[in-house]
Amino acid sequence: MIVGLVAALVSACGRGAAAPQGADDSLGLLIIAPEERAAMAEIAGDSLTGGSISLADYQGQLVVLNAFASWCTPCQQELPVLAVGEEKYPQVQFVGLDVQDNDEAALGFLAAKDATYPVIKDPAGELLAKFTINPANGLPVTFFIDEQGKVAGRILGKVTAASLAAAIKSLT
Repeated sequence: MIVGLVAALVSACGRGAAAPQGADDSLGLLIIAPEERAAMAEIAGDSLTGGSISLADYQGQLVVLNAFASWCTPCQQELPVLAVGEEKYPQVQFVGLDVQDNDEAALGFLAAKDATYPVIKDPAGELLAKFTINPANGLPVTFFIDEQGKVAGRILGKVTAASLAAAIKSLT
């Protein structure tokens, strides 16, 4: 158990060694009981495509917020899963949080995998730092925001189809 937790924590981009081959990607999945969920800090900013976005705009629906960067290898590996998830789960709002990245690189990265969900720019990582359930503060990390605007869970490291399905099933 301890080895798995350490592998999940250090698998983030720029935060230590990669997880060993065959490591269980679901170890980073955490679902928070409804009575233990805390209100989310305000997450709002400039959209990657212009204008502005606030997660408060999506209150009333489950939100999958994926923090990524185009230069992050695990982020590159998980993007196809998220793009398919956006289509597979129309009742869920997918949103990206582009952390410490170049706008042109991020736009090309998303377009290459047909990811069309809205993306908030986080050039200094300040929005990502508002999430206290991200112990390594690394990428990728995906947060689940419930209908009341509370943090309901997270996946540390790369999202898989199985971990995404398990999280959404638990929260809907």
